Amino acid sequence: MLAQLNWDDLNVLIYDCFDAYITLSVDNEWIAVDGKTLRGTLKSCEKQALVHAVSHDSRIDVAQARQVGEKSSEITVVRDFLKDTGLEKKKITLDAHHCNPETTAQIAQSKGSYVVQVKENQPILLAQCQEVAQNASLMIAQNQTVDPGHGRITTRQAQLFSMASTSLDTRWQKSAINTLIVVHRETFNTHTEKTTTDTSYYISNQMVSSAKQGSELADTIRKHWGVESNNWILDVTFKEDNVLVKNGNQAQIMAKLRCFSANLLRWSGAKNFQQKIEEFVDLPETLISTLKQVNFL
Repeated sequence: MLAQLNWDDLNVLIYDCFDAYITLSVDNEWIAVDGKTLRGTLKSCEKQALVHAVSHDSRIDVAQARQVGEKSSEITVVRDFLKDTGLEKKKITLDAHHCNPETTAQIAQSKGSYVVQVKENQPILLAQCQEVAQNASLMIAQNQTVDPGHGRITTRQAQLFSMASTSLDTRWQKSAINTLIVVHRETFNTHTEKTTTDTSYYISNQMVSSAKQGSELADTIRKHWGVESNNWILDVTFKEDNVLVKNGNQAQIMAKLRCFSANLLRWSGAKNFQQKIEEFVDLPETLISTLKQVNFL
């Protein structure tokens, strides 16, 4: 039955029925966009993946898109996804895989905002970012945060620089790159008593004119990885990678339903998903009351 379902129709049905919940998680919030491969699909040469758009604050999975086939590209899927959902007009964070002038220009020209990491896949731009970071006169804001947890103490120092006067290649002109965010991380492992450090570079078309704006932009980088936390829940709590299926559409349908189930739990206010699911098993009436609470029943 699942193999015969139309993924697009299911997607529209879920959105139409729960648009009030979803819209609240999109308006004026930063949205993290990232792809996740469905490793349970058995057919060779039939790569299955889902692109997720996750709210930074609520962690709601506000929209998904399908990627099918070994020759498919997550980069182009994301571009189409941003256009089809209107997310290109919102505030979007992306990893370095999507540091591409066509993607950043699409968001900028649609009056949206972006923060995207710059790595070795864009060597010239990365070198220019590193050069800008050496010029203290271009620094416009900085802040520092300390996060203890899970046996680690992480200190993050974010420095923001103006990119307005940087001479970039023509292909980046439509991306309206205004700000460079340099994040220095120092992590102390309380068990091994060892310290590791790393430095990351991010670009944005947002302009920063105050310390508050700088702090918000730096905070988006930390919150972007909430999409990875959602992926962890799909793998560990919902065992996504352990579910082996031969039919690609079935894999996509099941992935969609897992995302929807996670959203239902979030809308109900659940904090510990595993504990809540076990509660449903022990007391089925709590499942009924939860589904009624989020207007599913």
